[in-house]
Amino acid sequence: MGEPPPALDKLKLAEDGALAPDAGFADAEGKPIKLADFRGRYVLVNLWATWCAPCITELPSLAKLNAALPQDRITVLPIDILERLDAQRVGEFLAMHDAGTLPVYLDREYSVQRGFVANELPLTVLIDPEGRIVAKAAGPQEWSDPAAVSYLKAISAPPSSTD
Repeated sequence: MGEPPPALDKLKLAEDGALAPDAGFADAEGKPIKLADFRGRYVLVNLWATWCAPCITELPSLAKLNAALPQDRITVLPIDILERLDAQRVGEFLAMHDAGTLPVYLDREYSVQRGFVANELPLTVLIDPEGRIVAKAAGPQEWSDPAAVSYLKAISAPPSSTD
């Protein structure tokens, strides 16, 4: 995997290929989910909160990125942490901030936050199909920049593909 483009200046490639924590969270209906449930495709886990100004700034670009990605190969998992809003209010919040197309995921047990040792928000972690951490970005990024979208599409492309 090549270096991220300048638009993703905070995205740093992981050197050790450590496994992502098997952290649990819930979807909008309260169904329990584990990060391992997404094995088989790349996942861009984004830890955010409604009170985090840089997170709010980043949300629209994450929504645009997710809409541009081939969901069978790579998807964005925005996980709301460190608060007690219910799923409906989180969904309304996303809609108010031009990110209503993003799915609602909640980390109410702090499993994901602890698993990734999230000391700064937003924290975004790219996980490969085998569940290994590929890269991390601490702080906001312009995920919808064309170079960023192309980079993530290329990472997730099947080996025989050239798109």
